[in-house]
Amino acid sequence: MLLSLRYVLILFPVFSTMTVLPKESIGLFTLHTLLLLALVETRRAWLPERAQRFAAAAETAYVTWLSVRYQNMMFACHYSILLTYMLQEKSNLRWFLLALQTAMLNAALLGHADMELKLTANLLFATGALLLYLLADTGKSKAELEQVYDELRRKAYELDAARTRVLEYAGKVEQLVQAEERNRIAREIHDDLGHKLIRLKMMLEAAVRITPDQPEKGLDMTKQVCGQLAESMETLRLTVRRMKPDNDSVQSYSLSRLIEGLTAETGLDVKYEMNGIPRPLYPSLEIVLYRNAQEAVTNALRHGQATEVRIHMQYEPAFVRMTVWNNGVKPDVSVLRKGFGLSGMEERTQLVGGDLQWACDDYFSVTTIVPNSA
Repeated sequence: MLLSLRYVLILFPVFSTMTVLPKESIGLFTLHTLLLLALVETRRAWLPERAQRFAAAAETAYVTWLSVRYQNMMFACHYSILLTYMLQEKSNLRWFLLALQTAMLNAALLGHADMELKLTANLLFATGALLLYLLADTGKSKAELEQVYDELRRKAYELDAARTRVLEYAGKVEQLVQAEERNRIAREIHDDLGHKLIRLKMMLEAAVRITPDQPEKGLDMTKQVCGQLAESMETLRLTVRRMKPDNDSVQSYSLSRLIEGLTAETGLDVKYEMNGIPRPLYPSLEIVLYRNAQEAVTNALRHGQATEVRIHMQYEPAFVRMTVWNNGVKPDVSVLRKGFGLSGMEERTQLVGGDLQWACDDYFSVTTIVPNSA
């Protein structure tokens, strides 16, 4: 578009001047016009950026010469040259070229006696220069904003990738912990119970062989096997007891324990519903569900003066959905995220790859959705 405008600003004064020239001068004037167009095209297509400023000065001088020689509207060709350097926001010589061209324009206007024309030409030149400067400054600001936006988008991608790596790392850590615990259990069973059972099997086989010929000795060996089996069973119970964590550890993030505590301490009517087939969850997911339920119930008491809360758990193959309703006063939507702790709940949920949703229809509800990982 700028290139087309540049050619229009050259051809319009050329054709205007050509209409008032004598016929014998049109041929030479056409040649000079073609030379001007060739200079313009050479600048655009061939000259490097460093040579553009010198070419602008040369074109300014040539246009000034044409204006002095042919008069009429040829001074208007100066306006097209403005487009070549005023839009170059990184050029430090822009103001020097502008001052030079202003002087050349007024030199081209010396042959015109009409002062009103001179004033109008200078005013148009100054206005065009100002508009082009503002356009270049706007383009620079737009480029900076696009750069900032690209940087923010890149950072967002990096943060998302980092969050994904953290989730993968957390899952692998939990899997490694589970594998290590299984290996420990396997070693205990193999080193203790395994050897005892193998020995008891051999004693039973020996008792079976000698019982027909030596029944008393076979019976005695059988009694020994029974006694050692009782010891093995006790050893198995002790092993299982050591592997099983205490009740406080098991129930520290249990929703049923949370509900019992809230009912006993506050007298709040808490109802719990569950649909689907429950599956074991990673401890990190259990903590998120527990903390979000605790935060939702606390907010229902503190801000909504609720007397009834319902917690609904929905187990799906790919995710678990927990929704907490309350019959309290519905919050102001405009201050909901700042005053009701939803930002913390949302951060916890997103950290494990889940999603937090809330609704303020008939009742206020908060829904936590986490991936269902066994």
